[in-house]
Amino acid sequence: MPNAVVMTGYGPPEVLEWAAVPLTEPGEGQIRIKVKAAGISPTDLALRAGYLKDIPLPPNAVLGYEAAGTVDAVGPGVAGPSAGDGVTALLFGLGGYAEYAVASIWARKPDAVSWTDAAALPSSAEAAVGVLRQLNVKRGETLLLFGGGGSVGIIATQLAVARGITVISAVGEHDETLARELGATPVRYGAGVAGRVRALGAVDAVFDAAGQGVLADAIALAGGPERVITLSDPAASDFGVTLSQPTPDRAPGALDETIALLAEGRLRLRAHKSMPLRQAAEAHRQLESGNVHERIILTVE
Repeated sequence: MPNAVVMTGYGPPEVLEWAAVPLTEPGEGQIRIKVKAAGISPTDLALRAGYLKDIPLPPNAVLGYEAAGTVDAVGPGVAGPSAGDGVTALLFGLGGYAEYAVASIWARKPDAVSWTDAAALPSSAEAAVGVLRQLNVKRGETLLLFGGGGSVGIIATQLAVARGITVISAVGEHDETLARELGATPVRYGAGVAGRVRALGAVDAVFDAAGQGVLADAIALAGGPERVITLSDPAASDFGVTLSQPTPDRAPGALDETIALLAEGRLRLRAHKSMPLRQAAEAHRQLESGNVHERIILTVE
């Protein structure tokens, strides 16, 4: 039997344990991947800690929304990929922290893209592409982006700038240089941010990739909630703001679009380091300590 990191219950990182699991067969429209690398997202941490209990999880759930590896088996109705092909996959049903994962959404991995980069891409790319589409930001408009130094914000900035959109990126001091390198105009995040943004000019739309506490300023700057979207602020409905959630139809084609840019050297990802899959609990512990300012990608030896 293959192994996976299973979640034995809600709680601290220690609830993540390395264990044998059944080998799942791919269903209609699915492929099974022999995993080479898997990304850790903030949602994984929140799920494990029990902050998102409204999202149902089976017993001994395997976390992980994104993985990269080689095709191991192909289910009915799948045309294209063959056994041995490298792919990057978005796992809406979780399952990335494992030696094998089943996926319904994937894209071929070009040889120029490393396994760790391929595993770091899916969730952030899908969110960035999806929200930009929902905001319908056009060439010549100005986008205010909260959280421009995060995984989603970095990708969204580059995609928007490439489309002729002016990006104002609200970031901490340590990400100001990065924001400029990506083509955005940085403003310091925190108290008084609305005034600093107004000094730069009018804003057409706001993308909140940071999480919470900015919606009042966002609405004021955008002239209303209609073109303000947040990825995770739980107060969204209180402000009449759209809370954008990952669904299979939010950003179809996002993986194909962004992995091609990555292979061409036209897309930059947030800095990341790798750790063995067996050490997923330690990786969660490091991320929650606040002392790690890069992503952690789990790799299968």
